[in-house]
Amino acid sequence: MSLILVTGMPGVGKTTIMRKLSVELAKQNISVAGFYTEEVRDGKTGDRTGFDVVTFDGQRAALARTTTAGNSSTSRNPTVGRYSVCLEEFERLAIPALDRRSADILLLDEIGRMELKSRRFHERMDAIIKEVETGRIRFVATVPLKSAGIDVIERLKRITNCQLFHVKPSNRDEMYGDVKDAALCLIRG
Repeated sequence: MSLILVTGMPGVGKTTIMRKLSVELAKQNISVAGFYTEEVRDGKTGDRTGFDVVTFDGQRAALARTTTAGNSSTSRNPTVGRYSVCLEEFERLAIPALDRRSADILLLDEIGRMELKSRRFHERMDAIIKEVETGRIRFVATVPLKSAGIDVIERLKRITNCQLFHVKPSNRDEMYGDVKDAALCLIRG
């Protein structure tokens, strides 16, 4: 077993689980590579204006911004809903963060439609899938609950011994412990 996927509706706590997991692993001297996504909100109105990608060592870059967020350069980038994906910024940080050669485990929050607008991210995910299938990588990722038709996610779900955790408001508190235990089993083999 070398793969754990965490799914659930937006806002249910998947990112929180991944962040807590990275902290716990670091406390146990287990090295982590990867990133998580975080909402960006307007300081005055509180409205969501986009998303950032944040590495587990604290580096940050734009993932997406609303097309009305005042950035004229977003018009040439691909869109997902009302968001323009900031390909250059995202790729500059995210692709190197997915290089796990020096890490014990790769954590990724999330494999979603915005991230997959990047050809380079998609290519990196193809390579990660091959590494997971051969057992050369230990991988924990969050995926959207509604992922039908997203080829990368469907391929991950078909990997033998993939563990899938469905986070819901009713189970989110105990789900962290289950995911943490499963990740520690992955690492300790």
